[in-house]
Amino acid sequence: MKATEDIFRAYDIRGVYGEELDAEIGERVGLAFGNFLRKQYNGGKISIGCDARVSSPELQMAVSKGVSRAGFDVDIIGMVPIPVANYFTWKSNLNSEEYVAGVYITASHNPAEYNGIRFRHPDGTGFTEGNVEIKRIFFEEKLIEYDNGTISDLSSEEVLEDYMRFVSTKVGNLTGIKVALDPGNGVGCVVVDKIFERLGAETFSINNTPDGTFPNRPSEPAPKNLGDLIEVMNNGKFDFAVAFDGDADRCVFIDEKSNPVSAEKIGIIVSKSLITPDSNKVLAGVPCSMILEKEIPKIGGELIWIRVGDVFVCEELKKHNAAIAMEISAHFFAPGLTEFIFDDPIIFSLKLAEFINNSSKTLGDFSNEIPSYPYEELKFKCPDSIKFNVNEDLEKTFTDMGYKVETIDGVKIWLEGGWVLLRPSNTQPVIRMFVEATDSNRLMEIKSEFKNYFDKSVEKFID
Repeated sequence: MKATEDIFRAYDIRGVYGEELDAEIGERVGLAFGNFLRKQYNGGKISIGCDARVSSPELQMAVSKGVSRAGFDVDIIGMVPIPVANYFTWKSNLNSEEYVAGVYITASHNPAEYNGIRFRHPDGTGFTEGNVEIKRIFFEEKLIEYDNGTISDLSSEEVLEDYMRFVSTKVGNLTGIKVALDPGNGVGCVVVDKIFERLGAETFSINNTPDGTFPNRPSEPAPKNLGDLIEVMNNGKFDFAVAFDGDADRCVFIDEKSNPVSAEKIGIIVSKSLITPDSNKVLAGVPCSMILEKEIPKIGGELIWIRVGDVFVCEELKKHNAAIAMEISAHFFAPGLTEFIFDDPIIFSLKLAEFINNSSKTLGDFSNEIPSYPYEELKFKCPDSIKFNVNEDLEKTFTDMGYKVETIDGVKIWLEGGWVLLRPSNTQPVIRMFVEATDSNRLMEIKSEFKNYFDKSVEKFID
């Protein structure tokens, strides 16, 4: 199989396994990554883990072989959530540089037929500019092989146990709280219910057996996919519910009355226990709701809009020494709590449980205290080959029209009574439109007007 440039994306390498990506490509990617590392290190060791997808063990071994051909030793962590793999790499490097890098095999929230490769820094955070250089090396350089490094299998159970011990030092006792859990047959099944119960919570879990075909719901934990979990909430008495995606780096919450709670509201609620005078910055991806602009200052925080993508969020967290960061896609970062920079929805959901457990109010009470505005996300097909050209064209169009435009990630326009964001996806051939307004009529007006601008721009680039 011949690799195409389309599988090399902003955050990772990702494609349909067996059609766009296979073991042969994976091994060459591993060798290219090793050649990239050789520009900085004269050998060393990397860690590699994977999610529960059917193709993940094969791709994990293929990448391991490629990296070892570049002269690096490889420790295979195996099937653990990506925050656990990131934690293991970070923790191993606290006192000495045990690992020069990490790799994780996943396609995150994509359907089961996809898989992918993500590169990690020694501190567990993802690559940005490095991905561009690895792509260049893969396609343009003659890859150099060195004496083969060793490939060793570590105990996934011991890695998970080490992670749970660490988490137990960061979150208080949860005795008395009752939580419904839905790992979605993803890799979160190996740890989520165990750590909640270890801290004293009473749990009820569905879809709690790893199955990379995702037989019961899609990997993406969007509320529309969580009907079974909402039914559990309707039929039982729980303080809240939480669902995870396939690699357990995203979490979505349902309150005690079976209502989904937005990522922004969850971020505001947890911020109350994380913001300090020394660290009061709160970071949010540009598609997030305008409720943040009103609510974060009320609790002593300073809101900073940032680009979407966990790898970019990590860079901004370091830059601003922020207490917390959130994305509308339900990624949560809390370095003030965890000590590390990367996102970890497992420990974040435990922290929310602790906050609710120590309060006289419910999650629904806290959520209802925060206003809600009509909000809609739409997805428009747009070929990878033109989507960034469309983005540039829209930026010019709206700037020429005199709008207040933010271009940190896509094109966001502040309007009277609302805003709209048109943003090319970094992982799919689509452009997403995010619209929020003070009322439903204004939402419909904005959506219709700016969909027309999008259609006209696409027409310029379609032959």
